[in-house]
Amino acid sequence: MTQTMAREEIWENMISRNPPDEDFEVLGPAREHRESDAHPTNWEAENLPIDEALIRDGYPLPIPSDRESYYGSHHFSYWVSGLRDMRDLLRCAKRHALEVDTYLDIGCASGRVLRHFALNSETSRIMGCDINRRHIEWILAHLPGNMEVFQNHSIPHLPLEDSSIDLISAFSVFTHIENFDLAWIMEVKRILRPGGIAWITFHSKHMLSELNESSWRFRSWRSHPEFAARQGKVADDIKRLAFRWRNDRSYTSIVFYDSEYLSNRWGRALRVLEIRRRAPTDQDVIVLRKS
Repeated sequence: MTQTMAREEIWENMISRNPPDEDFEVLGPAREHRESDAHPTNWEAENLPIDEALIRDGYPLPIPSDRESYYGSHHFSYWVSGLRDMRDLLRCAKRHALEVDTYLDIGCASGRVLRHFALNSETSRIMGCDINRRHIEWILAHLPGNMEVFQNHSIPHLPLEDSSIDLISAFSVFTHIENFDLAWIMEVKRILRPGGIAWITFHSKHMLSELNESSWRFRSWRSHPEFAARQGKVADDIKRLAFRWRNDRSYTSIVFYDSEYLSNRWGRALRVLEIRRRAPTDQDVIVLRKS
């Protein structure tokens, strides 16, 4: 490898994640994991169309390392969480009288939510993007062909037309954007059509006081010395608090927000429709509309 090529690799990895090409190991479809999944969530109580969705979805599941480790060994719970989130997104759209013809999932990973839109909704155009190339390659290799997916980067720009998207979701994306959250909000505004809605999850400042040893997030984040010092100590004056791990890769921060701060900042670009605590996991949700 030449010195020039080495520099290019480092530069690319600073704004995206470009793992080497490797063969994928995959799991069987969700129906094969239903009986063995002992996750504490009672999915049956969620009143989801699980049986119908299982019939439609015979596609493989990603192994934990190919899905950001979501739900660990609880493979069925990983799958059904995407069904739940699709339902919540479409209910939110209906609640605000939005017809969803075009949907984009920013930070789609390996299609946790996208697969359900593709198989269980009437949405005409289904798109996803992620800074991790391997996630995009996984979707292209293993999920239905009625999805448009592409790799993006951490610089606030998406190769999509102005006013072209009805519904945008960003699950656990702005939770890691340290410096360009306002620019990304403006990019979301650009591609939303008038009346379109963005559903964005975020870490609220209250989360700091609620985390404990039982949380996988706490166990992951406590390696940061400043985070360990602040955990359990939530000051009323916290508006925005970021912890950054110093290395040469993108996606190295965790960020906490005060919801009023978000309303005052993000609400200047897009109208705030809802802010929901723990909706439905430990992250909060802000729902924004383009006027």
